[in-house]
Amino acid sequence: MSGETNKNLKNLICAGIVTLVLAGCAGEARGTLSNSSSIVEDGLEYYIELDKAVYNLGENVEMLYRVTNLTGNPVNIGMVANCEYAWTHFIITDDNNTEIWEYVRSIPPCGWIMLRLEPDESKEYQKIWNMVNDNGTDTTRDDYPVGPGSYNITGELTLDGGYERVPVSVSIEIIPEPATLFLLALGGLMLRKRRV
Repeated sequence: MSGETNKNLKNLICAGIVTLVLAGCAGEARGTLSNSSSIVEDGLEYYIELDKAVYNLGENVEMLYRVTNLTGNPVNIGMVANCEYAWTHFIITDDNNTEIWEYVRSIPPCGWIMLRLEPDESKEYQKIWNMVNDNGTDTTRDDYPVGPGSYNITGELTLDGGYERVPVSVSIEIIPEPATLFLLALGGLMLRKRRV
């Protein structure tokens, strides 16, 4: 390789690194804003919030679901699973609207209880999705990682007895890690150089 070609390759690699670092920083800045949505129906606010809108592949997605009584009177919302972790239902779908993950997939045998909220009272639940496809089963043995793309996350109450669910959703984007982008770009440059 000549000295001029070597110098051009180094400049190109440096420019690529700077571009990827800046793109990664922009993604982090974009991704630090919370991502939320709410629906108010019959004096109740159904709310979902994620810690970000854009995630690097492999990050944990922090989800919060909350229902709040906005009225001045106590409200019986409906019969929910009587387990601290099962009264909230999360569903994640990909951009083809294919379900890839669900929490809680099977309601445990803990019975049902009336969810009653006093005026201005809230009940909330937090859950982490570790970017896996649960393959439609309760077991983790057949789970596998999801890839980059757009995903929709829906939260709702786990209601029984004819009570109407009010789903509330947000969308996220999962992007490749900046290091992965760099390695792909570097590999492309090396292949291009070999062909020249």
